[in-house]
Amino acid sequence: MGKDPKKAWLFPLVCGILLAVGLVGLPLHLGRPERMLIALTQPGAMIAQEAYWSMAFGVILIVDVVVSKVKGSAPRTLHIVGAIAALGLTFVMANAYFVSAGIPAWASWQTFLLFILGNLAMGAALLTLFEPSLAKNGTYLITAAALGVLAIVAIALEAVHFAGVGANMILLAIGAVVVAAAAMLQSMAKSGKMAPKTAALVALACAFIGVALARYGFYAAYAL
Repeated sequence: MGKDPKKAWLFPLVCGILLAVGLVGLPLHLGRPERMLIALTQPGAMIAQEAYWSMAFGVILIVDVVVSKVKGSAPRTLHIVGAIAALGLTFVMANAYFVSAGIPAWASWQTFLLFILGNLAMGAALLTLFEPSLAKNGTYLITAAALGVLAIVAIALEAVHFAGVGANMILLAIGAVVVAAAAMLQSMAKSGKMAPKTAALVALACAFIGVALARYGFYAAYAL
């Protein structure tokens, strides 16, 4: 990632840090974190599968950091394997909520779209922090905006489902609007209506805040 070999290791490092933060919170789902070790001995448990996929992805990221730091870049094959692991982890995360008993708001195919497309939209927006030149790349901007639009559709579909089962969909709706702002900013940068660097940074903030709001609204269904 990145044309500067001195900074190529930063992107996998930041991804690893974000993954670690999420992994630290994983045991909290059990109510009693000390039970996590017991859960890991049950491969069929969804929380154990999340942990296994997280560990596998984490190892790939560590290898990426080391290789990029030493050689200036990592092989494309490693990046492809990492992308597959990331998508696999996202799918497993979504499936953990999909199969949750007693929460109709989560048990829908829209849950998979919410997680997968939301993560892709955030990931695309994050790239500009490590490769500023992408803010002026038309292909990148179109792709990032398209992923943002798909994330908006996913959040909107989840909101409709929430409303249908009597769950609160307000934060989902707000999240969709904020992500829409990110996609709009990326489109404006492509058309030259806004400074590319400024648009990219604000779009990154909007993408993360919008998806975070939507996720919080999603998780809040547990309290209903």
